This record gives sequence, C-alpha cells and structure tokens, in this order.
Amino acid sequence: MTCITPVPSPVVDFLDLVDTAVASVSRRLPSHVARDDLASVGKLALVVALEQCDGPRREMRAYCYVRVRGAILDELRRLDPLTRRQRALARTIAESRVRLAHRGGGDPTIEDIARDTGLSTFEIDAVRAAQREPEEPEWGALPDTDGICPAVNAEQVDLLATLLAALERLPANQALALRRYYLEDGTLDDIAADLGVSRERARQVREAGQKNLRGDLIVLAAWEALIAGGQR
Repeated sequence: MTCITPVPSPVVDFLDLVDTAVASVSRRLPSHVARDDLASVGKLALVVALEQCDGPRREMRAYCYVRVRGAILDELRRLDPLTRRQRALARTIAESRVRLAHRGGGDPTIEDIARDTGLSTFEIDAVRAAQREPEEPEWGALPDTDGICPAVNAEQVDLLATLLAALERLPANQALALRRYYLEDGTLDDIAADLGVSRERARQVREAGQKNLRGDLIVLAAWEALIAGGQR
C-alpha cells in the first residue's frame, strides 16, 4: 500500500491564495508558460511563507499572498526568453523592417536589416533564436517588442486591478483624490478644484484615503509599490 503524506492543514487552508495569484497574472500569459507550472511555484512559496510567519489569520493571508505572487512573478521573469538587450534589439529590428518595407514595397531580407540598423547578421540571428522562431521567419510575426516582459505586464495589470477595487471601497472624495493624484498625475490644486475645497483640505482628504487603504495589507503592498515608483 502506498502511503501519501497528508498536506499540512495550514497549507490547505491557504491554497486558495495560490489560485488567486495565478489568476491575477494569467490574463496575457505567453503560450510557452503553463498555469500548472506557476501554481507549483506558488505552492512552494506558500509553504516557505507559512514557515516564516505567525500571527492573526488575516495578516498571515496577506503576507502569504504577497510572497506567493512575488514567487510567481519571479518565475515569469525567469521564463522570459529575451534579455533586456535582446528586447531592445528586437524592437530595433521590427522598426527597421517596417521602415524598409514601406520604402521598398516588400519584406526586407536579414542583410537589408543589418545594413539599415548597423547590426550584424549574427546579432539578428541571435534575437531570432531567442524568440524561438522557425528557421525561415516571417518578419511580420515578430512578437511584441515594447520591452515589457510577461512578468512586468502581469504585475502592472494585477496592481492596477487591485488598486481600482480598493478605491471603490473608499469614500467617494478619498477615492477621487487618490485616483487623480496617483493614477492620473493630477496635482493637489486639481483635486481641490474637483472637490471644491482648499488645497490643504485636498491634501488631508488624500492622506485620509491612504490611511484607510492601510487597513488592507494586500492592497497596502500594491499601493506602496505604486508610490515607490512615482512619488512626487
């Protein structure tokens, strides 16, 4: 008879966090990334997180979610077939292809692109190999080369969705102040005009909204990430 080691109860109780984290990054996954693989990474991160934290259940869930999501995003970065330099080169190649196609009326050859960009044919071939293209590539089928890897894209989508959901739970004036200031690049003067209050009162409303968000530790982690990236 085969003995199956039971999964510890705390892990079972928190497994839904893995499903939530995987779902949050699955909107635009590349075809070579499997959800099951991300779930496995998330489960391992959950076990480690549970070993490292103790406290009220709500705080543990918040901590574990951040750790699980972070591990999944790290895995997406690891699976990204292109380095930052390769992404930049792919963008240069794609722009050259479009430029030459407009100029000559047809798809350019690798040699044409090499002459136009100053890249060697070896560099172009290396980017093609990293993109896992077939031996005879269709240049029009080059993937998105805007420089955003799947992990970064997933993280941005997840962050925005989390923040927008959190703003809906705030009083209307606080939600407006935070949305205008952090998501729409509005100034305190803009917020004051929208609310019909003084600049100082607008600042107080914004700070009150930030304080209320701190009641949700998961949202707090996302909120502080946004502030760290765009603090004025």
